[in-house]
Amino acid sequence: MSWQDKESYLKEVLSQVKFSFDHEFIEKELRSHLEERLEDYISEGYTPNEAEKMALENFGDPKEIGIALNKEHNPVIGWLLYVSNGLLFVACLYLVFNLVIPLGMSLFGRDPSKTIPKEDILYSIEVNEKRKIDDRIITVEEIIYERNGDLNIIFSDVDTRLWGWGWSFRNLGIITDDTGKDYFDGSGFSTGGIFSKSLWTIHDFPEEAKKLNIEYDYYNRYYKFEIPLQAGGAHE
Repeated sequence: MSWQDKESYLKEVLSQVKFSFDHEFIEKELRSHLEERLEDYISEGYTPNEAEKMALENFGDPKEIGIALNKEHNPVIGWLLYVSNGLLFVACLYLVFNLVIPLGMSLFGRDPSKTIPKEDILYSIEVNEKRKIDDRIITVEEIIYERNGDLNIIFSDVDTRLWGWGWSFRNLGIITDDTGKDYFDGSGFSTGGIFSKSLWTIHDFPEEAKKLNIEYDYYNRYYKFEIPLQAGGAHE
């Protein structure tokens, strides 16, 4: 059978290939080879119509080529590759949202301690005490007391489970001083990320307090921090 144009020739080839997701790739490859042969014939002096006709006739029977390509592009293998590529794409998205973005937030997020002007600090205490609940590690890193009576608790947390990365821990627990007074009100923020750093500020905290207690007792999970304070206007 004499094929008069490339499009009908390519259509016949592709009709034999069952895995349709490979059609675009196959068509581009075949079209590229046909164009090369066509240009060779034109360079030898043939007209474009003559060159196309000769290129198609010498390229081979499209049905046989299609059958051969169908064996190479097996639907079962093709679907396996297609599904595996889809799963790989999903895995990449998961890593981006659960590793790359949280890691960037951890590395480039603002440091809570840097948000407090040095001239406003009456005293600061490095604590660096750790507690663990389930797979989460909470570390109270520093206590900063300001001249206006604000007590700042700087803490970090990390969830060691892969699927827990990026979620911050905000509820430290019940906060009291050495007199037993509870402090329920406060304000703060968290950087988020794999290693989340947070700041929680208690307003109107008494300067004369000698101890800060943080107690977490929820859902059969428990920890407690007992942090001595520099009471009575200690220097920074």
